[in-house]
Amino acid sequence: MRLHVHPILHELRGLYDVSDLYSMERFLAYTTLASGGPELLPLGDFSPMGQRQPEYLDALLALNAEGLTAEYAREIETELDGVQAEFRLILVVVDQPGNGWTQRWLTDAAWRFGPEKVPQQTPHRRWVTVQLWTHVPPTPAYLRSQLRGAVMRAVWRVHHGLPVTLSDHLAQEGAALKFGGGLSAGEPLTLDPDELSYTRQVLAPLLGSDHWPTIFAALYGDGAAREVGFAPLGLSSLAGLGLATWED
Repeated sequence: MRLHVHPILHELRGLYDVSDLYSMERFLAYTTLASGGPELLPLGDFSPMGQRQPEYLDALLALNAEGLTAEYAREIETELDGVQAEFRLILVVVDQPGNGWTQRWLTDAAWRFGPEKVPQQTPHRRWVTVQLWTHVPPTPAYLRSQLRGAVMRAVWRVHHGLPVTLSDHLAQEGAALKFGGGLSAGEPLTLDPDELSYTRQVLAPLLGSDHWPTIFAALYGDGAAREVGFAPLGLSSLAGLGLATWED
């Protein structure tokens, strides 16, 4: 296992010093940063128009977040030294308020379950985006959890490919969430025994489904499903993701 940190936070913060909030000049600076170098950078979920990103980026820079990422990466390399893979890590800050192309749950799902945003050089040397939301305090614990989960998610895909069925999605996120400490948005994903049993019963007949609206509702719960226009299944918030942390 080899992990390399690609520094980007200073450049992302610098975008907010370019012209006004909704200017074409700033948008062009963003597209140049993403695609003007020797290869595309996976910045698709970052918006240069996000309202809370400058302050959040300042906090990450003050925290030396990329330095901490390098330290955590060394820990992961030691823990996963038997894994034959090489990943490039990049921190991307995402924000929802006033942000025309970011919806909280769909963006999170695309990060966890969608295909890579940019072409990969090889299956074993790929970008791993560490997504950081501005509504979660930028602490070392949050950064470490998101990083570890993202790396394990990439490792799972090296061995299994993209998840297809609900069972696949639960297996992928079970591995990622457990390696990340069982946290979602910096908070523990916990289900009490009755809710755990109920969620397992609801999802049991759906495990072979490859119907994305069903999978989304199963993982994120009724509130998120209704928010994006999918049919609810009678589940609490993040019920499926919580179940994934319990299953083998």
